[in-house]
Amino acid sequence: SKLWGGETFFMQCDSHLLFAEHWDEKYRQEMRETLNYPKSVLSSYPPGFSENNKPNRVKESHGARLCTCDTYLSDPNPIVRINTGIGYRGNEPRPTQIPFIAAGFFFARSEFLTDW
Repeated sequence: SKLWGGETFFMQCDSHLLFAEHWDEKYRQEMRETLNYPKSVLSSYPPGFSENNKPNRVKESHGARLCTCDTYLSDPNPIVRINTGIGYRGNEPRPTQIPFIAAGFFFARSEFLTDW
């Protein structure tokens, strides 16, 4: 957020993200379809890739819900981990609401940064 220069939208993503053509308009449209627009945040865990195994094209999908929580009690310092849940079929009327944000990717109106 330190690089935010007053733009209408804000996005944070991991470095291993490939972008589909017209990704920005697709996210703006999806955001408008949410129940909480304009206070919505779109968020997910992007799929990874390596430079040796980088696809030539982005394989677009309907995405997946962030909905499962796990913890491993065998870890020396167990923490709650939010995992990717089941995938969307593509016929949902709008994105599902959940109470979590994944740091790997999120997209929101920039008021997200200022309305605290």
